[in-house]
Amino acid sequence: MDIMMGLAAATQALDIAKKLREFDQDFKASEFRLQIAELYGNLADVKIALADAKAALQEKDQEIERLKRVNEGKLKTIRIGNYNFGIGEDGKPLSKAFCPACEQSNGAQIPISRGLSGHDLCPKCQGVYDARATNLPVGFKMPE
Repeated sequence: MDIMMGLAAATQALDIAKKLREFDQDFKASEFRLQIAELYGNLADVKIALADAKAALQEKDQEIERLKRVNEGKLKTIRIGNYNFGIGEDGKPLSKAFCPACEQSNGAQIPISRGLSGHDLCPKCQGVYDARATNLPVGFKMPE
């Protein structure tokens, strides 16, 4: 149940409560009991909707915190060609690019490793890349 359904149930419950206040003394007891039962049902729906909304908000808050922690641990990068290279503490780019597949799928900065016969590999996803493109170009200088 979502927030809108919870609000609708709360509105119905308030309408029923308003009707109960307007009852005459001669109102039949069975109709009164029926209205009370409806009121309890609607209030239960409100309680469930609010509990669901609270759980959804807590999940979103946890995901936001997780993403903040992931982002705080990332290196700054510079894009060279089709690859991102991490920038070290000295302000210079690292010699190997990050795996673009891992960066896009889960935000992980996994440096591509040296492979065989002109191909480099991602140690995590096993992606194969052209070694010339994943190495920092010879004589590369950081832009000002």
